Parts: sequence; C-alpha cells; structure tokens
Amino acid sequence: MAASKNEITTEEIIALLKKSTLPTIVVEGNDDMIVYRTFETKLAKFGVSVLPVGGRKKVLEVFKRRVELPIASRPFFIADQDTWVTQGVPAEYVDSCILFTHGYSIENDIYIDGELRKLLREAESVKYSVELTEFIEWYALALDRHFRDPEQKISLHPKHVLNPDRRQTLLTLRPAEIYPVGLRDQISFDYQRQLRGKSLIELLLINTNYTGRVPQHSKNSLLEAVAVRPGALLNNLFVRVEQHFSAFGG
Repeated sequence: MAASKNEITTEEIIALLKKSTLPTIVVEGNDDMIVYRTFETKLAKFGVSVLPVGGRKKVLEVFKRRVELPIASRPFFIADQDTWVTQGVPAEYVDSCILFTHGYSIENDIYIDGELRKLLREAESVKYSVELTEFIEWYALALDRHFRDPEQKISLHPKHVLNPDRRQTLLTLRPAEIYPVGLRDQISFDYQRQLRGKSLIELLLINTNYTGRVPQHSKNSLLEAVAVRPGALLNNLFVRVEQHFSAFGG
C-alpha cells in the first residue's frame, strides 16, 4: 500500500534517525504522544526525543532495521501489543530495546493505572457492565475471525455493536462456524488487558458523556490526566526506558 502524501515512510524514518544525534524513543502515533511526551521531561538529562512514526507497523519495521541506525540515537521502541495480548509476543520482537504495553494498547494501561471504571456512578456502572458483556460477546467472535483472516474488523464502535438493529446480524454464525466460548470467557475475565483499548475507552465514555451529566470526559483528557499521575504500569514503562538510556552512560 502506498503511503499518503502526509504519511512518513519507513525509509524516511530510517533516514531521519540516521541523521539524529539525540537518543530517541520511537512510538506509534500522536495519541501516544499525550502519554509519552512526559518522558521527554523526565529524561531531560539524557536529551531524549520521542518520535511518533504513524503506527505500530512502522515501529516494528524500524525495530527490525535498528542495526542500520547510529549509536547516537540509541533507539528504544514502544508499541502496543494489539492482538498479541492474547497470542503472545513473537520471539523476533523480544529484545531489551523494545517494550510492549501491558494490555492491548496504551489505552488499556491508562484505564488500569487510572482506575477509570471508578468514574462511573452506581447506575452508570450497572449499565456499563451490561454493555461490556454484550460488547465482549461480539468482540470475541470478531477476534476469532480476525485470527483466521486479518482483514476481519475488530474496530467497530461500541454504539454500532450495541445497536439492537445490527446486533443479530453481527452475531450470526457463518456456515460451519463455532462460537469461541473459551476466547469470550478469557477476554471477560481479563477485559481490562485483553479488550481492544480504544473500544474500552469508548464504552466508558458512552456512560459518562450523556446529556446532563457533569462532568463529561474525553479520551485525550483521560490519557493526559493519568499520564501526569501515572500508576504502576506507566511507572514501570518509564523505568524500563530510563534503564535503557542509562546503560549508555547518560
């Protein structure tokens, strides 16, 4: 697939890093920068720069070509696990200079660190629990199909999935298809980590952003609020990054 006019290519990222004299953290995209820009401040003594490259695929592509990069950039890579959170990270991506989120994505880690479910009031929490169960019922089926065919979407908005006019069609099994009960139960038990992070946040926002509710929230404000007061997961991520750059002697 050709890159769009505004999209940086892998070759351009490699060329940029070859010219850089700054130690660099390579991350996925601009949403991630809401979280990772705090690293630039915390790691100022190393002169660290955070570089968003436009997606997980490019982070992994640049990681695989890291031997081409100069020692000055000392690149460290951070990427979302995505569906590897249920499958396991492939051995080729297990390395001291790359770190994956604890959950499916950085949104999951924010959700866990910020204990965001506590934002829900009693009635909201009851409704959220019902909708979460219904969404996971679809998500497990969609994910099972995605494992067999990566073109199958797992990114439908919760409002689409929860719409009663669409629900029956979305859950209808195909010929010879068996509903993945085991996968559904696995995700339900560990939904904070294993459910797609953007969907998890979207489902939360549905239940905090209705008319008349004060205050209301946005995804970006939640990311920022937790990033400046990180919990165990983000702190662990920071420690790993700091150890990487400290190993080069500062």
